[in-house]
Amino acid sequence: MVITSKDNDLIKHIRKLKEKKYRDEFGEFIVEGAKMIGEAIHENAKIKQIIVCDDCKTESSMTPEQLYDIAKYECIYVSEKIFSQITEVSAPQGIMAIVEKQTKNENKIDYRASHFLILDNIQDPGNMGTILRTADSLNMKQIIVSPGTADCYNSKVVRSTMGAIFRVNVIERDLEKVVKEMRKTWYQNIGN
Repeated sequence: MVITSKDNDLIKHIRKLKEKKYRDEFGEFIVEGAKMIGEAIHENAKIKQIIVCDDCKTESSMTPEQLYDIAKYECIYVSEKIFSQITEVSAPQGIMAIVEKQTKNENKIDYRASHFLILDNIQDPGNMGTILRTADSLNMKQIIVSPGTADCYNSKVVRSTMGAIFRVNVIERDLEKVVKEMRKTWYQNIGN
């Protein structure tokens, strides 16, 4: 079955996920494109559904292995008209996925880490994505951000991370409290 109605519940849900408040409410975000979905699969992200444009005229850049991996998930087919209404990419590849955000257990700060990256009020989504990508290249596993920093699950941030969103844990906290806790932990570790 191919979804052709913009009033379909899933299509309405995908549109809602364009807004931070709904991404937070549902604990989900959207990734688009074969490479990003491949990264999500490779990193064992919790993919809820994969949405495929049934009649898009874009060239598929997916390998047979990627197609096999994608087929293991619940795939929903939509018409090109519907896909064009839910995509946020100017030249879409005709594939997107709904992915579950990190769980609360993964959202704890590891104060024993040797390095910390703390970001205060970064506003530009492209810059946020680049910072995540850079942190990933340095093998950093967590970034702590202040409330008001660009949402790391914003579609522009997700695209610009080039897959780092699945490897770097972004934790939003009050930075003053975090720094106090870091100092306390650091002093405790010096004595040991």
